[in-house]
Amino acid sequence: MSKAIDTLPEAGVPLREKIAYGCGDLSSNLMWGMTSSYLMYFYTDIDGLPVTAVAWILLVARTFDAFCDPVVGWLLDRKGGIIIPKIIGRLSIAFGITGFLCFYTPPFSFHLRIFWAAFTYIIFGAIYSFINTPYGALGTMMTRSIHHRVGLNAFRMMGCQSGQIIVSSLTIPAIFWLGGGTDLIQRQQGTTRYAFILALTSIALWTVVSRNCHVRYPTPPTKQNFLRILKYLSNNRTLWLCNCLVFLQFMGLASLYGFSLYYARAVLGGSESLGSIILTIATITGFLGALFSQYINNILGFRKTFISTIFLQILCYTSLLIGNFHHTLFFCFFSLLTGSQGIASPLYFTLLSSAIDDGLKKTGVNTTGIAYSLNTLVTKFSMGITGFILAFLLSYGQYTADKAVFSINTQKWISDGFLGLPLVAACLQFGLIVLWPRKGALGSVRS
Repeated sequence: MSKAIDTLPEAGVPLREKIAYGCGDLSSNLMWGMTSSYLMYFYTDIDGLPVTAVAWILLVARTFDAFCDPVVGWLLDRKGGIIIPKIIGRLSIAFGITGFLCFYTPPFSFHLRIFWAAFTYIIFGAIYSFINTPYGALGTMMTRSIHHRVGLNAFRMMGCQSGQIIVSSLTIPAIFWLGGGTDLIQRQQGTTRYAFILALTSIALWTVVSRNCHVRYPTPPTKQNFLRILKYLSNNRTLWLCNCLVFLQFMGLASLYGFSLYYARAVLGGSESLGSIILTIATITGFLGALFSQYINNILGFRKTFISTIFLQILCYTSLLIGNFHHTLFFCFFSLLTGSQGIASPLYFTLLSSAIDDGLKKTGVNTTGIAYSLNTLVTKFSMGITGFILAFLLSYGQYTADKAVFSINTQKWISDGFLGLPLVAACLQFGLIVLWPRKGALGSVRS
């Protein structure tokens, strides 16, 4: 990368445009965040579906729509990057509608409701692929500077965390208020109305992205053979590292957000409202971490920032898993954990951008769309597998929604899902980063 590109003036990406770019992840996480944090709980505790059926829905749906991503990336590379804002604008309405339908309980029979849940989740995931893959690639076309990409991705992650803050802090109170009470029918109605409001907001935010984010460095149309492009990508070691790290990152995030409500009820002895507080703290501290990510990266450098944040996560997970803390100490360790996750969050996207640039230098072939689509595939596959595991942990723990007091066995399995599984994922991430050669991918990314 040339010195002229690395010293691109910040005016090349105005603040207004950075905020507009962040609106994309804000929109995604109003609906995608709802599926990550509340969909499993909606299926088991509000829609009344059996946990084994939920496990298979989460796995099959995520696996099916994940394989839409390479197709989207291939089409994007063939058309070129200039069409990205138009794609986002045209798919915004479909994104909102399908996200809403995931939380709609139709007056169907039991088996038909299982089919409806699987079908709507698959369609929503596919639409998410068709809008989020171009959105992810858009960041590399707005600026070529690594320094400014960190800043741009920081706004993206702040948008992500803002969406999570809205979802985590407002969802449970809004469901009760919009439904007019806390019984099953009222919660179903409240969830449907709340999802409708989020869907409308998501549509508006995607429109902001499509009209205000500018493609300054569009990738040219690439007519390469699909299998040949995959061969190029398979030889990109930086991309392999990035996707392995992202797989493990989303395993931890899916465990945390997908199991918070269960952990609050079964282990901490609280209610859905305590689970909402846990999610709110996670998203606020994650937002603050993303806000200071570029500053910390400038001080420590890319590699040391990555290593430090993952090591802190391991310490916090271990402390929470082996300690029987009062709520105050729990939230202290939990805040440190999620804050470090927020600091690390923009680094994954920065590493991905560097992997794409490295591949272009070595092969001369534009693979931006497929590279981002494979990254999205990895995140979905990770979340699908994690959701499958978590649902079966509920089954092994004999979880039922109507219990007021949970057995030691149920508490153990839920704790293992909320803390143990992401601890393993964090340890694997740490090993990958520490053992990776200093002159390799991590060492080549400059702050």
